[in-house]
Amino acid sequence: MIGRFDHAVIAVRDLAEAMRRYEALGFAVSPGGRHTGRGTENAIIRFGLDYLELIAVYDETELAGRGLNGQALAAFLQKQEGGLVGYALATEAIEQDAERFQRTGLMAEGPFAMERLRPDGRRLSWRLLVPESVPWRRPWPFLIQWDAPDAERLSWEAPGVHPNGATGVAAVSLAVHDLERAVALYQRQLGLTLERQADVPSLGARRASFRLGTFSIELLTPLGVGPVQETLEAVGEGLFEVALSGSTSEQARQALAQAGLSAGQPQDGSAGVLLPVSAALGARLRLRA
Repeated sequence: MIGRFDHAVIAVRDLAEAMRRYEALGFAVSPGGRHTGRGTENAIIRFGLDYLELIAVYDETELAGRGLNGQALAAFLQKQEGGLVGYALATEAIEQDAERFQRTGLMAEGPFAMERLRPDGRRLSWRLLVPESVPWRRPWPFLIQWDAPDAERLSWEAPGVHPNGATGVAAVSLAVHDLERAVALYQRQLGLTLERQADVPSLGARRASFRLGTFSIELLTPLGVGPVQETLEAVGEGLFEVALSGSTSEQARQALAQAGLSAGQPQDGSAGVLLPVSAALGARLRLRA
């Protein structure tokens, strides 16, 4: 059963440069390690059990040969410096989730095992379930079930203190072509309850909202010209924005000013600040109280 949000993934070309950029944005960033045999490495921006993952390719040959549709990740990074590519929801019953997917007609890869070798030599391991075998730039999440208990993982990778004030991931929004079809997937295959639908004129889009505990998932489809339509044209369906909680606008602006950066205003008119997308290597990240 899906229990909570786990992490959002930001693809980057150069991991060391991305770590430097995100530290300038006011995040505490820690080296994560390498995904054994899969050609990728990462860094972690941890809040609690939830986190942001910066992922980069260190071996394209290895990436191409080991699942998770590495070609899609490589192709994304050939076209742009980086950006939001996917997100994971945590489950404690991944085998049952796989059975539900099969029963409701959603093709998926897994559950299959993965692991990451941390810089301190410890190995973190987990299992993934990936709808249609592709986690990157798609309108759905992939599911993760960790092998180690939560407390043990947090003792290995302690949450950071972030100068910009961020304390957690509050919501993700996704750009989708067909809102009705996406809503049906989230209801039937993922088992989430639709809260409401409404037009968002400032984004030129219609929004459908789901809730998982205190975490929100928003599906956006364009009604006309606007940033949602632009995202679909540029990189296709998938993550549009990640909203982070805990920060006051002033705190975020001060952290950015120390790095010579300035914040923007969210385009939907909501409270908070939008981190400079270029400095975040193409990722739309919103800080809100």
